Amino acid sequence: VTPSDIGKYRRELKLKGLKATSVNHALNTLKAFYGWLRRSNGYPMNKPLPTDAIDLERQPEPEADHIDQDDLAQIWQVLEFEEKTAVRDRAIIAVLSHGLRASEASNLNVEHWNGKILKVNRSKGQNVSEVPLNREARQYLEAYLEWRQQQGGMFEPLPESPMFLAQDPKGAGKRLGYKGLHRMVKKLGRIAGIEDINPHRFRHTFGTEVTRRGVDPLFGKELMGIKSDRVFQRYTKGVFKQAAAEAYLKAIGEDEDEKN
Repeated sequence: VTPSDIGKYRRELKLKGLKATSVNHALNTLKAFYGWLRRSNGYPMNKPLPTDAIDLERQPEPEADHIDQDDLAQIWQVLEFEEKTAVRDRAIIAVLSHGLRASEASNLNVEHWNGKILKVNRSKGQNVSEVPLNREARQYLEAYLEWRQQQGGMFEPLPESPMFLAQDPKGAGKRLGYKGLHRMVKKLGRIAGIEDINPHRFRHTFGTEVTRRGVDPLFGKELMGIKSDRVFQRYTKGVFKQAAAEAYLKAIGEDEDEKN
């Protein structure tokens, strides 16, 4: 296998319409294989690997995807309406707003909550994280668990039972899965008139908030279940862009004009 062969393989992947991330995944797999082959004495140490000269595809830098304050206020206003799932939905949004992935929120059990801290089984990067909830979020979650206690039966909040339950006639009492949680958030967005809302944007918003409040990035990564600095920066980009703009306006003496 020659570098030319690897180059042809990459072109074929691109012709199939694969995205840059998928092409890079395939190339990194080849790089890892040849690296293993050399370490196992299956490839000459003094001979370049066929993957050495192959660069990865350039990927567009992801944009900040946090929810702005006006849209957040609109979402919480919608949640004030006493729909039959409002108590549950307020608790879910409160939990998502603390940086959990949708799958992690869906997989929570009642026993993972001790009244102040959630024990989160991470879907990526870590086994378990401890995430403290702020006062408002604690109140929403406790109100939901109290509602479940009042309902009793299939809704009784036993320690081993799922934290968030479906309430539709077909799935009542069963765990609210990822798709159900996603649909709930999308429905909120439609009612609030916010486009492109999804559970992951609350995670971006949490990353923005912890950075804005000066939380050490090491602690921010722990709270969000992230190991990589590069990945964490995806969630904090909005803060730096806003800070750069504010610093420029302040430098030219126009920041006071914006406030007035």
